[in-house]
Amino acid sequence: MKKAIILLLFISSIFCLFTTCKEEDDKPTPTCDFVNFKYYNGEQYYLGELSNNYIVIGVDTSYSETQIQDFISSINQFDQNYSYTIHKSTLHKFKEIPLRLNYSKTCEEITQIISYLKGCEIISYAHYAMQTDYCYNLIGEPMGNLCINSYGSDFFVKVFDTNDLSGLTQMAQKTKTEIVEQNEYLPDLFELRATKYSQGDALKMANLFFESGLFDFSEPQYGSYPVE
Repeated sequence: MKKAIILLLFISSIFCLFTTCKEEDDKPTPTCDFVNFKYYNGEQYYLGELSNNYIVIGVDTSYSETQIQDFISSINQFDQNYSYTIHKSTLHKFKEIPLRLNYSKTCEEITQIISYLKGCEIISYAHYAMQTDYCYNLIGEPMGNLCINSYGSDFFVKVFDTNDLSGLTQMAQKTKTEIVEQNEYLPDLFELRATKYSQGDALKMANLFFESGLFDFSEPQYGSYPVE
């Protein structure tokens, strides 16, 4: 009887593991989808070379650290010996976790991992990371020995005319992005959010919104994360 219970628990755990994430078996292998620029002052601004060793995931704050840790330990593409940090802030909807991959991977492999993670209920977003030689905080203090750059799920757009927001609402509907809020002090500035159901992540959507010609500027949240 005891052996039967243990076997049942084992089968249940395997079932839960494989139903956590959904992925179509016949879905083609994703090609490299990495974007290395944003628009700044109307020009393409280079963000850096792809990091082949790290990615950043975002998880809703409703999930506990134990749930996040259990999920990360179930994904064999992550380096299970890596001591990661769960970044959280009362100002943000998501906990962000830079993670080291189990070995250096190509852009195509990372794209495939990101595509798989998007099918996981716990994951709100998974993003590429960029290499950087700069590893300091906003007041110039060192954050660690090595940092990566990446971006969150939100981006900001500035409309030309606050009396005509038709372009903003139409673009949001077309791209399946969310209008989060209008800035209280700068009414022509809007915060939007890309989800894993949008046409692309926040960087791609910020670029697409600017390229539409409907906005004065459009930029993603962007920053550095210490990883060593």
